[in-house]
Order: sequence, then C-alpha cells, then structure tokens
Amino acid sequence: MRQRNIFFAVLLLLGSSWLSGCASGAVPEIRGMMAQGTHVDNLDLSGLEVKDGKVKLEGWAKDRLAEKIVLVYNETEIPVALSELGIELDLGKTWEKVSLAQGSAVSAQVTVDKTKAAEVLHSKLNGLAKPAQDASYRIVNDKFVLQPGVPGKAVVVDSLLSQLDVKSAQEIPRQIQVPVVEVSPAVTTETIQALAFDAVVGEFSTQYSLQEENRAANLQEAAKALDRKAVLPGETFSFNGTVGPRTPETGYKDAYVIVNNEYVQGTGGGVCQVSSTIYNAVLLAGLPIVERVPHAVAIAYVPLGQDATVNYSNIDFKFKNNTPGIIYIRTEAKGGQLTIRLYGKKSGQTVQIEHEIKKETDFQIEKRADPDLPPGKTIQEQAGSKGYTVESWRILRDSQGKESKEYLGKDDYAPANRIIRYGVK
Repeated sequence: MRQRNIFFAVLLLLGSSWLSGCASGAVPEIRGMMAQGTHVDNLDLSGLEVKDGKVKLEGWAKDRLAEKIVLVYNETEIPVALSELGIELDLGKTWEKVSLAQGSAVSAQVTVDKTKAAEVLHSKLNGLAKPAQDASYRIVNDKFVLQPGVPGKAVVVDSLLSQLDVKSAQEIPRQIQVPVVEVSPAVTTETIQALAFDAVVGEFSTQYSLQEENRAANLQEAAKALDRKAVLPGETFSFNGTVGPRTPETGYKDAYVIVNNEYVQGTGGGVCQVSSTIYNAVLLAGLPIVERVPHAVAIAYVPLGQDATVNYSNIDFKFKNNTPGIIYIRTEAKGGQLTIRLYGKKSGQTVQIEHEIKKETDFQIEKRADPDLPPGKTIQEQAGSKGYTVESWRILRDSQGKESKEYLGKDDYAPANRIIRYGVK
C-alpha cells in the first residue's frame, strides 16, 4: 500500500509536466506503474509504466479515429471515418482524467470540428438529396397547359451534427439514421394554376386597306410584335415597350401619319390602328387603363372616343393586369382585318361603351397654290373631317347583374381642313 501511495504522489507531481510535453509533442519518461483497473474506454492500461501507457493511448487513439460511423438511409449505408468527420481525441485532457482516476475506467475526451463535419456530411450525402422541381406552364394552341411541381428531398444536416456533438468517445454513435425531409417547390402547382386563363375576355376588330401596302405592312409588323405576349398579374403592359421603335432599321415603312392635324408621310404610319384596336379589346376585358392619348383629329377605323395614339417614345398606351391570372394576347391581321383577342379568366362580366358628343365643329376648306400643276387644274389632297368633343363611359355588369359606370374621359378632336391644291404659273 505504501508503494502505491508513493506512485500516486509521483504521478500527480509530474502530471502537469507531461501534459505540457504532450501539447508540444514530447513524451517525458515517468517511472512507476499504472494502477490495476486503469482503463480508457476499452483500452486497459493496468500495470504499464506511465510512458508506455502514453504510447499505448496514442496508438489506441489513432486506431479509434480510423473507426467509422455508418450513416443509414433506407437500405443505403455510408461509412465515414471519425477523423474524416473532424472528430479528434484530446490526449492531454484524457490523460488528466486518467491521472485523477487511477485504477478506474474513464472515457477519452473528444472534440468535434462542426464546420468540417458539415462539409463532409453534405458531400457524402449529396446523392440522397433531390432538388424540387418548380411548377411551370406552357401555352399550346391558345390553351394553358400546367406542369405540376414535384417535391424534392433534403438531408437535415443540422440534426446529424447534433448527434455528433459529443464530449467523450463513449458518446460517439456507431450508426446514425439520416433524417431526410420533403422539400416543397419554390413555385407550387397552386401558384401556377392560379395563373391559368380559360376564356377570351376581350376581342375587337378593325378594317384596313390592303391597297395602302406600306401602311398595311406597318400594321402587320406591330400586330406581330404583340402576338403571344403574356401579361402577368400586377404587371403593366406598355405598347411602346412591347412593339419597340418604329424605324426603317426595325422594318417599318413610310405611310400617312397625322402631324399638325394633317396627314403626311412618316415612318410607321398605321401602327396607331394596332394601339387603338388593343385599347378597345382592353376596354371590353374590363381592365384598368394606365395611359391613353386620343388622336389630334378623328379617325375612321374606331368610334369616337375609342382610339389610342402612340408615338415612340413619348406617347404610349398602357394597361394593367389587375386579375389573378395571365392576360394572353393574340393578334391576327389578314384580309384587311385586324383582330386582337385577350385571354383571361372567365368572370361572367359584360362591358358596354357609351359616348356623348358634346360639340361638333365643321372643317374649313384650304386652298394651296401648286406650281407643279397646270393652271386651272385642282387636286383634293385631304378630304377634311369635322372636329368633335366627346365624353365616354364604360358600363360594367358582373355575373350577378350588378352594374357600375366608369368615366373614361373627354376627348377633343380638332377639325382637319379639306386641302385643295390648284395649279398656277
């Protein structure tokens, strides 16, 4: 017994010196024998000299860290070495525990590098994860086709890390069930389904002359730019933003446009008929008008108060989609008729447009001398049109027959003089 007490005294006096030596990699020689019953987990150190016990502990620690944890998901097993997961044995603190508990069993002290563990777990378990597929849609033959979303799978790495948050080697699990959760698509089937359209909610047609080839070509070019455009809920449609600039470089030709109340040649003549046609389709769809400007003089292809002029880039036509679904635009220009249809959600709403002419002004006859004509010869250059002041309303009736009346505004159209050129010497 006296010999054993002397061993404990020597061990305690030299313990701090050994621990600091361990930290620097040095292993000091200590005489004496380890007490019977001294264990570190399943490692028996009984009867060993202190220095031999240290060497044996270091070897055991190396082997212990080479052991593997098995990650299990369904029938899949993924072994991972402890050291690979950032688990290390703290030999200094472990030997301190041995020193204070000679003749007893202790567990090796461990540390866990959670950052390293998380990186390895993500890498090892990446094959178990499956990204969710967002719901989407296509428009086929003017029909809304839904592609449902597909849930994905994700490994809950934080849960795994919590099971690895241990202080001693005995607490390290040999096997861990991998927690996998379902991940919903960011864009759900319900979200896309809400965008679906199922009916024509506004349609309007105007006539144009095929003999005016440049004007017809411009009209068709602008109509083509609008075709198959989708306006999402909450979005504001811009005619100029959709059609773009009307220049020779973008394919537009010279045709008659209105400048200072006169019809003169200008690039893009005929485009305003497209903006006026879609304006009427929007009115009949019951959608809110954001920006609309009437022509300076009355035009013939739509009723008074139902036109919308445009000029890139200072005069635009805009409307807002205030419905929960997509507004889908289709245009057709052939055989001298332009038709624009707006698809949306069927609501049972009906729309009627009303006008009241407040004032009418006759045009004047303006004669202009033309030295290129022979004396006595006259040509009517512009037929002339009356001026008007018109007020307009939109009458909306819902599916229950409830009626509301919306004031669209007052439009002033100046008279366009009849212009006659006559020949002079």
